[in-house]
Amino acid sequence: MKMKSFRTSLILTLAIVLATTVFASEQRVHAAAAQNIAAGKTPTSNASLVNASLATDGASNNSNAFTEAGTGKKYIQIDFGGSYYVNKIMLWHYFADSRTYKDVIVKLSENSAFSSSTTVFNNDADNSSSQGAGSDAEYAESAAGKTIVFNPVKARYLRIYSNGSSINAYNHYVEIQTWSVDNSYRENNVTFTNPEWVMSPQTDAFIQNVISKMNNYKIKYQMIDAGFFDRDSTTGQYEDEDSQPIDGTMSWYAYDELENWVNKSRQYAPNMKLIGVVNGNKWLHVQGVPYTDRNNVLHTPAVSKSAMHDNIAAHCAFLVNYYGLDGINLDFEPVSAGTASIDYRQLIQKVRAAIGPNKHLSIDGNPFSNNMPDNEIAQFGALLDMIVMMNYDTADLTVSAYPANPSTTNAANYKLAMKENIKRISNALPASCAFIPLGPGVYNLTDSHQSYENAQNHSVAVNDAILEGARVAGSGVWWFNGSMNNVAETQQFTDYWINGTP
Repeated sequence: MKMKSFRTSLILTLAIVLATTVFASEQRVHAAAAQNIAAGKTPTSNASLVNASLATDGASNNSNAFTEAGTGKKYIQIDFGGSYYVNKIMLWHYFADSRTYKDVIVKLSENSAFSSSTTVFNNDADNSSSQGAGSDAEYAESAAGKTIVFNPVKARYLRIYSNGSSINAYNHYVEIQTWSVDNSYRENNVTFTNPEWVMSPQTDAFIQNVISKMNNYKIKYQMIDAGFFDRDSTTGQYEDEDSQPIDGTMSWYAYDELENWVNKSRQYAPNMKLIGVVNGNKWLHVQGVPYTDRNNVLHTPAVSKSAMHDNIAAHCAFLVNYYGLDGINLDFEPVSAGTASIDYRQLIQKVRAAIGPNKHLSIDGNPFSNNMPDNEIAQFGALLDMIVMMNYDTADLTVSAYPANPSTTNAANYKLAMKENIKRISNALPASCAFIPLGPGVYNLTDSHQSYENAQNHSVAVNDAILEGARVAGSGVWWFNGSMNNVAETQQFTDYWINGTP
């Protein structure tokens, strides 16, 4: 690409930035994969059932089409035919006269005798059914039925007790539905490419091999690393060391092979989302303040913070528009609380305005609350389509184990730390913002990265968080160039995440 065309495009896209208003966050709706696993199953009971099949025929609108399960204290039981993770039960008793059924108890179990079970609803306050005293309220029946939602429970059998109603001693079931957990998020994964892949020529065979292995990982979002603001892509040096200003521009060498990579990715995986990742320094590019690097070299912004943000937003728009990308991922981590958080949100708003309302916009962050406390997560989530939390490089063997501090020292407290923070972030984020807990992957940085930070332990932690109510939109692995050729890592990700539980 010629420098002249790049600069011309930059000027045009900067004009777009300055003329566009701030975007209101786009709602995301994910396709459901849950199913009613009770549908068509014939119930059994400790009573003689009348019209047993009506309870699971899928029809809930006719109060007179019901299964009768005798009088007094009785139960009705359904075998799903296999074990599932379940998180919702919908129940319709006879509802035409708004009667109330007594001692309604709903249990799930892995065995038909219910020698061990999980109770998800119980309104038998005085324990007259000897199943334990319940704390749920009695309710009047209606055409809407009763929906019971709970954290996922692994079960093969459902048992529902009742003891007649406020009208008579009979037990009636118009419809029983049991809904399995939506597992579609397990094919909604993220990975990040090696920046060298778009800085130098790659053969078609190489790109096809990478995309094929991404498909094995069920990658929906390919985060394509497109370079670092104000750092020369060939040397890694800040451009002020070469007498270039720190102003939120990016070395155009970083784009040399991006067009070819995007086109071939589209060819080999038409449904994959291709997101341009841009990197920067939070002090220089987000806060607009001087920064001293590890070599004690001072770097000072050459423009105001507002102008820096405008330039970055213009570059993001250029990448999206010129290369036909599906969106932008901002990687200015580690995110910091307080003033830095406010500055980052201002930058995000400008990037959103520049790329438009229909393009993906996400950021990466550290999962611990000292970097992103709950109130700030909520504010970020209101502006974004996705937050990717980087669940790795947490280890510090000189300090005590989590939860005393954000560091981890072994596999057990790594999994605990990840699980608890996944739950925390899930609770803090608005539903409009997808949440991806990103696994460590395989790479060569060893200063903080430990052997127990692997796909298996990370996936177990995510699964445990889901079982305790966390909402995630997928998972993923860091730098794909290491993970894709590592047999153990690939198998762990497949077994414990794609085919994992719940």
